[in-house]
Amino acid sequence: SFLFIKVALQTLAPITLVALRLLIGWVALLGLARWRGVRLPAAWATWRHLLFLGAVNTALPFVLITWGESGPDGLDSGMASVLNSTVPLFTVITAGLLLHQETVSGGTFLGLALGFAGVLLLVSRDLQLTGGSPWPALAVVAAALCYAIGSTYARANLRGVSPIAAAFGQILVADVFAWVAALALEPLATQRLTPLTIGSLLWLGLLGSGVAYVLYFHILQAWGATRTTLVTYVIPVVGVTAGALILGELVDWRLAAGGFLILGGVGLVSR
Repeated sequence: SFLFIKVALQTLAPITLVALRLLIGWVALLGLARWRGVRLPAAWATWRHLLFLGAVNTALPFVLITWGESGPDGLDSGMASVLNSTVPLFTVITAGLLLHQETVSGGTFLGLALGFAGVLLLVSRDLQLTGGSPWPALAVVAAALCYAIGSTYARANLRGVSPIAAAFGQILVADVFAWVAALALEPLATQRLTPLTIGSLLWLGLLGSGVAYVLYFHILQAWGATRTTLVTYVIPVVGVTAGALILGELVDWRLAAGGFLILGGVGLVSR
């Protein structure tokens, strides 16, 4: 997804990209729900939770990541994928230390220190390479915090809700927020839909938003917030490899070392 975001940003503005991605996602999920005979949420109590998750767990982090990859000083897709792997570090803070929903081990604080040392190394790498602003990198880290808050909140408040229904409601709400922001802040006339952009949007909408969120809610209910975010181990490997092979992005020792520190910290936290 980080790769396809980078590709689609060549012709689309960040928030518009997110709005189109989410539009494809919830339309696909609506069709899936009808096909499977899944009843969509009806109670206001459920929609109240979905409103919060749509904003915090989807719309805001999607926009932060997409904005972080945009522009001449935007992050490489591989770099963004590594920074996004800090989600479990924030999850153990929200679910374990603050809400006491999950067990916090003795290695937690060492894991957090290692992980955030990796973040600092990656931010300093980006500043040295681009001479730009730290805000794109910090935006992706903020998105990881949003995902952690969202995972903890969903685990606590959406028990018993069908994963398909939860994913549909969250993405629908997020898309409303995204379109309001896109129409208010970004000129549509300067943007284009090329075949490559459309292909990227289809990937992001159908797989990166639709299917991914159904699987996410299923695993979240079965495993809990911290173990669900262990997908973190896969994301940077795929993200860095795809960015290097397809977009020719730079992979140096600092990217490897920062990623190692983050994943090492995640390992200690998760144990």
